Amino acid sequence: MPLGRPHRFHVDLPPAPVAGLVVNLAPPVAHQVARVLRMRSGEVVHLFDGNGGEWRAVIRIGSGNAVTATLDGFLDGPSPLGAVVLCLGLLKGEKFDWVIQKSTELGITHFIPMVTERSLPGSGRPDRWHRIAVEASEQSGRTTIPEITPPMPLRDALNFQSAHSVPASRVICWEDERTVPFLAPVRLARMTGAPVFLYIGPEGGFSATEVDLAVASGAQAVSLGTLILRSETAAIAAVTLAVHAN
Repeated sequence: MPLGRPHRFHVDLPPAPVAGLVVNLAPPVAHQVARVLRMRSGEVVHLFDGNGGEWRAVIRIGSGNAVTATLDGFLDGPSPLGAVVLCLGLLKGEKFDWVIQKSTELGITHFIPMVTERSLPGSGRPDRWHRIAVEASEQSGRTTIPEITPPMPLRDALNFQSAHSVPASRVICWEDERTVPFLAPVRLARMTGAPVFLYIGPEGGFSATEVDLAVASGAQAVSLGTLILRSETAAIAAVTLAVHAN
């Protein structure tokens, strides 16, 4: 945490909180405040609820591990960058965890783990993924936490936006695509404000059959360049380009 910048914590807040509201910090957060960081009563923290709200608050250390925080003022968060949904084939545990952490820091709004022909079975840990996203949100200063769905087959991930009545642009990154650069359809979608769905394969990539399925469903096959990227590298490159495309 940079010097002079208040510590940030994710907490559950009631709808429409107001200044003066006293919040009982959950035991894990209270333990971090009182025992790990050894903060004192009267110190200022920032609390965010994951839904776009962030508050300045003053803490009070009680007996045991009990800690309360009194909301002191609402803070303006960073401007939303628009919806970018990362759909990634399941990877080995640490690699997938790393992508969740970094894509959260970069501003991803939704994360869809996918089961594909070449993905690793049994590598899903939704509870751990959520904790990683919360911690990355605390660190990066964002006021929302990306939604992470349970793992689903590629076919369901391709139909996710239509099943939820969300008009969107969908691109599938494929190493054998040579003519359509990644930014061409993504920039157009960002200009119109439509959500962007990014489909990235696991180690070994997508099969030709899977790419055909995606294209038949309306997705655009695109290239991330002439070099072969690891899945985690491709995911972060695609997220970075999509979040900041204009």
